[in-house]
Amino acid sequence: MNPRRSRAGTPFACAGLLLWTGVAATPTLEPLEPPQTWSRLEFRLDAIPRATNPLDPDAIQVEGRFSAPDGQTLTVPAFWYQGYTRRLEGRNEVLTPDGEPGWRLRFLPTVPGWHTVTLSVQTNGVLAGESAPYRFEVAVPRTPRSRQGYVRVAANGRYFETGDGQALPLIGHCACWHHSRGTYDYDDWLAAMAEAGENYTRLWMAPWAFGIETEPGARLNYRLDRAWQLDHVFEQAAAHGIYLMLCFDYHGMFETRPDYWGSNDNWKNHPYNAVHGGPCASQNEFFTEPAARRLYEKRLRYLIARYGYSAHLLAWQFFNEIDNVYRYLKPADVTAWHAAMGDWLKTQDPWKHLVTTSLTGSSERPEIWRLPQMEFAMYHSYAQADPAAALPGIAHRFLERYAKPMMIGEFGTDWRGWRREQDPHLRGWRQGLWAGALSGSVGTSMSWWWESIHGEQLYPTFRAMHDFLTPTGWGQGRWEVLEFAPRGKAPAEVGEPRAGEGPFAVTLPLDAAWGARLDGSLAVADADAASQSTARLSRFVHGTAHADLRIPFRLSAWLTNDARLVMRLNSVSGGAVLTVRVDGEEMFRRSLPNKDGGSEVNQEYNEDVVVGLPGGRRSIEVHNAGADWFNLDWVRLENVLPAAYPDGWKPSPIAVGLRREQQALVYVVNPRASFPANATNTVVAPWRDAALEIQGFPAGRHQAAWFDPASARRLGETVGDARDGRLTLPLPEFAEDLAGRIEPIP
Repeated sequence: MNPRRSRAGTPFACAGLLLWTGVAATPTLEPLEPPQTWSRLEFRLDAIPRATNPLDPDAIQVEGRFSAPDGQTLTVPAFWYQGYTRRLEGRNEVLTPDGEPGWRLRFLPTVPGWHTVTLSVQTNGVLAGESAPYRFEVAVPRTPRSRQGYVRVAANGRYFETGDGQALPLIGHCACWHHSRGTYDYDDWLAAMAEAGENYTRLWMAPWAFGIETEPGARLNYRLDRAWQLDHVFEQAAAHGIYLMLCFDYHGMFETRPDYWGSNDNWKNHPYNAVHGGPCASQNEFFTEPAARRLYEKRLRYLIARYGYSAHLLAWQFFNEIDNVYRYLKPADVTAWHAAMGDWLKTQDPWKHLVTTSLTGSSERPEIWRLPQMEFAMYHSYAQADPAAALPGIAHRFLERYAKPMMIGEFGTDWRGWRREQDPHLRGWRQGLWAGALSGSVGTSMSWWWESIHGEQLYPTFRAMHDFLTPTGWGQGRWEVLEFAPRGKAPAEVGEPRAGEGPFAVTLPLDAAWGARLDGSLAVADADAASQSTARLSRFVHGTAHADLRIPFRLSAWLTNDARLVMRLNSVSGGAVLTVRVDGEEMFRRSLPNKDGGSEVNQEYNEDVVVGLPGGRRSIEVHNAGADWFNLDWVRLENVLPAAYPDGWKPSPIAVGLRREQQALVYVVNPRASFPANATNTVVAPWRDAALEIQGFPAGRHQAAWFDPASARRLGETVGDARDGRLTLPLPEFAEDLAGRIEPIP
């Protein structure tokens, strides 16, 4: 046994030269790091036979077969590598090739002791030779890693865990690509995330960052500079304890029309497109053409070889929102492709990482999520009204339908941008994060707009979540969704007016989902009706073209004689006719031509439509007498008289939570602060004299410790009793939201 040194000068043990049979040259295999458990071990391979294209496994395949002292064996593909150095010039990362390209082999030792590796080479599908076993000794580092093992689905079927059995609920946000600073962006972002207690982010292999085969000329001619950048991010993520989801492709690679941002129409540049010599005459042939599948498998083999070693690779993800381009594709072909490629990836990946894909939030696609090859499901949420109430329902539906973990993989209060002016106090953003964490999904909702999160230094919110959740054992064992006593359905009609109170005006936000099937009726008794409107009324008012979506849009209110209905008209599809009826009598009608000829919500009109209303108790209905939809940003009622609700009904706080035996975690939102209602109000009227009623608790006294969700600052305690299976727990007075830990009092 002779000592050798890595490039950093650290001595480690290995044995002899690599002996080779079957080829004239004698290849060498040199470890570049000291072999230690759960640390990447990279070998430089020299004197490998030359090939016409070292990136094409049909031309040459190099593999290492590892044997560990515990009897485990693993066959790992090697990969073609070019090193780089980096520097910043102004705000631009500049990469410079470092040395000659060559072969590399990566391995992650999991047990100490003497290992062997045997190399084999195939050229043009024929075995060119095998090496004699090469021996190296793996040591245990002085400071072992706190976690060991690859990520898997936990026994509870809802969360993830590492191979050593430690629960891995996720706190994080997306950081899918860098900007001109390249990897220096991730140096800053990952360090800040780790400091805040985050443990997850997501990467895209896009044409502008990390995509190694996304442009003309890149087919089997991978961008090794971008692959090196991805190496750097993986190394930094491991150093900071951040788990990565690697998304192979995004929907824009199949798009032909510029989008909202005037770009992302990359089918014209796709290297598999027939116009660039590829095998696909159409986008759908990517999923059906055998030659396209073979090319794709070669790319995946390269990614497995280069990044599969990493225990901080949470999952492989095939696509971002592939259903965004279903107008070019056949859904059945996409589903069959996911099944076949999921099987292939699991067979070829020696480390058996988790596999998933993603779809838009408006398209659940059960045929995708029921595939056993998709090991957890994804949901993307943008502009979700009342996120603390809505997202738990979505998570519960996914868990029941598909019996596998689910992740709210993207979240934003607007898909068009950070739009801080719509959520200046971050109420909607915070509600979405916490609702994901306590809904039974695998972790927090994963916020988009990472540049704004970093630029505004919003990491304290993640630190608050970490500090509140981690001590509770969140994700460990069988956490179940809390069941709260039914809040009672809000009345559709107002009761009697309240004497001695002056008139008010209220702007009602609306649900933004195209296919929402809502109740369609709202009683406007006071300004707090704004907190209920998104659950009752849709922005899309459909006509005869979509009879199944033609739900009511009714308001009940007491009005003064100079009351008005104001509707902010956004966009129109074909043949819409806006009408307003009061107590069944039509008072307004306007035909709405489709000005731009399209069916996008794009501020095509962006004008206020005003209708005067008669005084008294009135039922006001907004109706579409035409064919296709019109879209409203909001509606406003002016000069409304305060009224009571029938039968003493009143709104109650929004609550979501999880329970493990007698321990529970809850997140509570003041209805007056539920996004987007009153989102821009600087001051929110506090909620007083309220209580939670939680079902399924054994008899006894329980105590709740309450915290500020934005800072984890302790706010106080309340005590409640559980009788007949229901725990009644008083809430402290609060302005926006609360986080609580509930435990029995001995």
